[in-house]
Amino acid sequence: MKSKNLLLIWVILGLICPLVSNVQAQLYQYDYHEYHTYNNGQNRIAFKWNTQTGESTRYYYDNDDWHESTASLPARPLGNPSQEGEIMMDYHEYYTEEGGQYRIVLVWNTKTGKSIRYYYDNNQWHESTASLPAAPLKSSGQIGEIMMAYHEYYTLEGGQYRIVLVWNTLTGEAIRYYYDNDKWNLSTADVP
Repeated sequence: MKSKNLLLIWVILGLICPLVSNVQAQLYQYDYHEYHTYNNGQNRIAFKWNTQTGESTRYYYDNDDWHESTASLPARPLGNPSQEGEIMMDYHEYYTEEGGQYRIVLVWNTKTGKSIRYYYDNNQWHESTASLPAAPLKSSGQIGEIMMAYHEYYTLEGGQYRIVLVWNTLTGEAIRYYYDNDKWNLSTADVP
């Protein structure tokens, strides 16, 4: 009787474990934006990605329904996925007064801090040439998770600004980077 119970437990575990691992591999996040354009149009954008693989899809709302965009980021936007950490994304889309549309996404690994900025041009995504440092925080020996908040905007005078705040969720260490002269620069004053 005891061996039958053990066998039953092993069978149940054998059925449950693949289901649990499959669920873990299918974790999704969303970034949502809704904004008005300068010609009084309204845009609704949902950007969805898998936190394990980085596969992503952009959706837009038009004619009372959601549609999938045809151009996507690379299926593995950080290369081969790391065994540690999750892939996070910070998506931005906006129009300038002149009618220019900008789509930008910052992709990073929450354990390693490796990040890549992508921009949309000529109906496809391109990898930016300048990247944040491979280890964007000052502390050595990564504990906690690395998170990032990306902001990009144009001024009325035509100046472009790119700023990234990087922080550790466990230690609270936070650093601000700004983009100038074709490279990312560390701000001189640390974030409190």
